[in-house]
Amino acid sequence: MNRNSVFLFAFLFVALSMVCAELVPWRQCPYPDPQTLTNCTIHEVYVDPCKEAAEAKPCKIKKGVVGNMTFHYTPAFSSEKMQGRIFWASQVMDIPFLGMDPNACLATSCPIEAGQRNTYHVQIPILKKYPVRTYDLKWKIWNEQEQECCFMFQIKITK
Repeated sequence: MNRNSVFLFAFLFVALSMVCAELVPWRQCPYPDPQTLTNCTIHEVYVDPCKEAAEAKPCKIKKGVVGNMTFHYTPAFSSEKMQGRIFWASQVMDIPFLGMDPNACLATSCPIEAGQRNTYHVQIPILKKYPVRTYDLKWKIWNEQEQECCFMFQIKITK
């Protein structure tokens, strides 16, 4: 399979995933200094499954299901390599979500260019060992200079 075929397949996969996905409410990540400027514009966040999005409620995702998560962003920085991770945000610390490869270039086009709109798509397995509850999730992608795109949203893991 040549490079153009791979990109076409990836584009079609993301496009088809978004047809079924729901636009979910999200918020900017909090920073210790409220004057901190963001390095990135988040345009939309999609989660599949998420029938609850229309009511602005946390997405209910069953244990054992693979969630599809996509967001559109425009970074204010350029980078050859990116790291990406979803965290369970708690009062004490952010805990990395298991089952996600931290190489963000597997889920978005690298290198990223400042001012260029991008799409990030990842499948996240909701493991059966995860406790049933509502979680605040923090989704971050960043480079070696700690420039980042960061936002938060909620999911509710169910049986």
